[in-house]
Amino acid sequence: MPDIFRLAKRLLMMVVLLAVTTPCMADKQLHTLEQIASKKTITLGYQDDAFPFSWQNGNTPAGYSIDICNSIVSALKTKLQLKNLKIEWVKANSASQFVLIKNHMADIMCIPAFYSQSRHSMSEFSLPFYFSSTRFVMRKTESSDNLAKLSGHSVLVKSGTIYVEQLQKVNAANDLDINIQLDTNNITAFNELKNGEYSALISSTVLLKGMIAQTPNPEEYALSDIALSAPLPAGLLLPLHDKEFKEFVDGTLSSLMTSNDFTALYNKWFQSPIPPKSINLNIPMSDNLKALTAAKKKISFDYEKYN
Repeated sequence: MPDIFRLAKRLLMMVVLLAVTTPCMADKQLHTLEQIASKKTITLGYQDDAFPFSWQNGNTPAGYSIDICNSIVSALKTKLQLKNLKIEWVKANSASQFVLIKNHMADIMCIPAFYSQSRHSMSEFSLPFYFSSTRFVMRKTESSDNLAKLSGHSVLVKSGTIYVEQLQKVNAANDLDINIQLDTNNITAFNELKNGEYSALISSTVLLKGMIAQTPNPEEYALSDIALSAPLPAGLLLPLHDKEFKEFVDGTLSSLMTSNDFTALYNKWFQSPIPPKSINLNIPMSDNLKALTAAKKKISFDYEKYN
């Protein structure tokens, strides 16, 4: 009997301990807005190889999605009544960005993340601010829009992207034998294509156009006419299960995207010379993005229904 009583006592103590500590743990796990207000610091993720969205301009991240994040930071300072809000930049790639967000090592990923259901299980997505299909680029001397001609050849895809799954589906559906090789950096991958190590590089249309435009001899490369996907929405990655923060970010994006400032921002990165090389991508705003920006009220977007 004494042993039974001692066991019961221990169990009771464990229940009480859990009841006491659980609220404390919850208190420590502050919401993102509360964390930012407390630290007076926001941690933003960026990539150095996703021109013109997120790239390294000297020592400073620059790009379309970087400018969008800077607008969110300005709105945060107003909301949280902070005179100063420090930005800590953390470098990421297509694979590590989900780890950083999931482990709360970044508050926002200022990188164009193309949506998929599996990705949504790891991170929340903001309103989309770009739409792009998936294509491939080849050296012009070997270029072909016939996917069958890639059978038996090795093509490069950036790891951690949705393009891997898309190419696997194309491979299976068309009974092809395309050898998929992974790389972690767009700049390195394009150099490997340039050097003839691989037959093609798969990525989003906009990123491929950006890579081609940055080469000394862009006329030596051909972008495929055929697309491996429909235009896909890209948003910013946000922490999961933080409804308040997502609503704030989406509200800020909605206000920006329905203003004249957004048209100017888009033209700055896609229809004007980009310093320091004065690269003009000449990419008009897509119909999908126009439809969102034309909204006369707060923008809403359902990724599940779009897919």
